[in-house]
Amino acid sequence: MLLVALLAVVPIVANVVSASGATPPRGPAYWLAGADGGVFTFGDAPFAGSAGGHPLNASTVGMAITPSGMGYWLAAADGGVFAFGDASFQGAASKGRLNAPIVGIAATPSGDGYWLAAADGGVFAFGDATYAGAASKRKLNAPIVGIAATPSGDGYWLAAADGGVFAFGDATYAGSASGHHLNAPIVSISRTWNGAGYWLASEDGGVFAYGNASYYGSSASRALRGPIVAVASGLAPARPAKPTALTSSHGYDISWPQCGSSYPTVDVAFGIVGVTGGKAFTTNPCLSDEAAWSQSGGHAAGVYMNLNAPDLSDAADPAFAARTGHGPEGACAPGDAGCVLGNFGAAAANAAWATASAHGISAPMWWLDVETANTWSPNLALNRRVIRAAVRALRHRGVAVGIYSTAYQWEAITGGLQLGLPVWVAGAPDPVSAAAWCDGRGSFNGGPTWLVQALPNAYDEDAACGPVLGASTGAFTTPAAVQVPIVAPGTAISDRAT
Repeated sequence: MLLVALLAVVPIVANVVSASGATPPRGPAYWLAGADGGVFTFGDAPFAGSAGGHPLNASTVGMAITPSGMGYWLAAADGGVFAFGDASFQGAASKGRLNAPIVGIAATPSGDGYWLAAADGGVFAFGDATYAGAASKRKLNAPIVGIAATPSGDGYWLAAADGGVFAFGDATYAGSASGHHLNAPIVSISRTWNGAGYWLASEDGGVFAYGNASYYGSSASRALRGPIVAVASGLAPARPAKPTALTSSHGYDISWPQCGSSYPTVDVAFGIVGVTGGKAFTTNPCLSDEAAWSQSGGHAAGVYMNLNAPDLSDAADPAFAARTGHGPEGACAPGDAGCVLGNFGAAAANAAWATASAHGISAPMWWLDVETANTWSPNLALNRRVIRAAVRALRHRGVAVGIYSTAYQWEAITGGLQLGLPVWVAGAPDPVSAAAWCDGRGSFNGGPTWLVQALPNAYDEDAACGPVLGASTGAFTTPAAVQVPIVAPGTAISDRAT
């Protein structure tokens, strides 16, 4: 069930609930940010630093969390942005650009960008955040007080103190409180899990629900020691929770080499299917059949894609220039190999995503298969450009990313790039000893070991490690739960069929 978190402590300016990402934190977590830049962590929320104790030119007014939950940004009223942990600084709103103070910050799904919203309705986009419009040219009856981004990252809402709501990009307008008598001004906005609705919170604890947002109560009738300043929603649909633990630690991965073969049926807790056919921009010819197997029999299902740098045959393909000449790296100048390979990596990830989507396949975690058996550049910096671009492209789709490789191959291809991403280690001598490799042996890229693959047998066998065993929804699409009715407390339910 959706939970609306209300905060009523005057010096605190933001209450941010962790998204259900595929990397730490792995349990309930939230952060509080103070007006002086201090950060306070609760539950599994990691502390990555703060601006507390440092002289600030203006008060902190907002906070946003990275998709991994391992970092965050603080925004100040003067447009300053402070990045901590794996949050990357993408820019700030200089004083010369501001006609009114900043009032909020919202992050993109990829974590590679953010928006700042100003009290006059101005919106400033940084990194991969897309500018979709602003309310600064409109005649506002009250100042803007908050911003919330859509799940896709292609739009956002602005909320005003009088209850007005302004939708931009793919944000859907579902109503507002403007024109209604409010006992106290609106102070914050938060969207529902799928962006089909939102809540507004007022300073006296009132809550106003629109679209598919449900009303669960408010604090308006309580005696508060201080004003409400923020509202945050649990980004999940109101439905029974899916199973979160695997039936065992044993599973398999299959792809195009297994086409036409029978699939494993014994001790299959999870199945991971290759979307591509061995290299970028190819398709596993039996993807649909293998995906059906991975999702059958109560299995948890995962996906991976092969990644490589372009080779001479790629350059001869007429589609190559279209894929690489323009993209997230920009329009490539002649001879700019880094730009070309960056666009290649992003295009490869987007092509695999499109293939999976066309087959109705999805998973919260995508694994990038990085092996020396594929084509890579002798220039390791260019290889790193390909991999980073693919990671960013998948994150922009709202999924987590991990790396499948070995320490030797990762060193040979990237020079030991430290991304800190979840690791799927290959090379355990046999399925029995694979679980022992969960201790980190053979790991690479600085990330925790999530999966271990044994040396090839009849099938590729895998062991799930600690980060996956207790919370498999971070890595796999889990079997659907048996649906049960959700009823209000005290509702009488008949045990007779009607």
